[in-house]
Amino acid sequence: MKILLSILLFIPCYIYSQEYFLLDNLRTNFKVNEYTLDTQEIYDIKKDINIYNVFVSKNHILLISVLPDLDEKILPRMEGRGQNWVPIDYEKIKNKIFSKDKLQNVLEEWIINNSPDKKTLQYKLVKKENGNYYVSKMCLTEVFSIGNYKHPLVSSYGTINTAEQKVTIKEMEKNFKQQFPEKAFIMDTRNGILNKQLDISYSFRNYLSKEYAIKGNKAYQFWTFDGWWMHDGYDEHRGIDRFLYIPDKGIVGGSYDFYFRLKPKISSNDYFTVSIDDLWNNIINEKIMIAKELK
Repeated sequence: MKILLSILLFIPCYIYSQEYFLLDNLRTNFKVNEYTLDTQEIYDIKKDINIYNVFVSKNHILLISVLPDLDEKILPRMEGRGQNWVPIDYEKIKNKIFSKDKLQNVLEEWIINNSPDKKTLQYKLVKKENGNYYVSKMCLTEVFSIGNYKHPLVSSYGTINTAEQKVTIKEMEKNFKQQFPEKAFIMDTRNGILNKQLDISYSFRNYLSKEYAIKGNKAYQFWTFDGWWMHDGYDEHRGIDRFLYIPDKGIVGGSYDFYFRLKPKISSNDYFTVSIDDLWNNIINEKIMIAKELK
């Protein structure tokens, strides 16, 4: 009874504290590039991910990723089951929409102190179509800076540094094992959930892996050096852990292993799960989804 009461008390608080981005406002105040990723490419689940690059300044991108609902056949009578977007009454949330000034204040602090724990699932995106409003069911928000810092300068976390020396995940794994032979490689999903080690003296950050051309555009592929720390819930601190960046277009591809690792259920009769081995194969071979718009 006490547990039930605690849950009931928590729910109104959670709803009250929910905040929203209105897509029309973002498009009015900033340049916004939208792309669609097909999850079939690397997760063997036929869904779409909508990603929005909000260019909040010349050198900063607010990335909003609308992730797919993977429970489409479980409890089908629930409204919006299996849909990325569900209808919403705009009048009930209009006072919880981020204003331009509030968003700028949040982004300023975020950019100055960017870190993995700032990546969040707490915000929602709202869009208007044919006079009706729809809200995202699952939405990841993160911020990236864009830089061009050559060696020996080292860019900070969350920086898309197109001038740094390249290193692949395979090279990092080999080097990590040489330097820390007694420790498990923190990116390897086959090691299970790792407790965060207090003696970590290296930094989590984004690394440039390779360059290639997509329809005449130079594209830069990055990956994120971080581990798997959560015992319960999503490891959203990993964010879009591998991603493809094209100057002026933004982030046009990527992977969301933290999401598909935990909850890839698409049928009440067949609880399909992306295996740990398959996820590791995606990671070590740096597989990503590339925007449909660029194919």
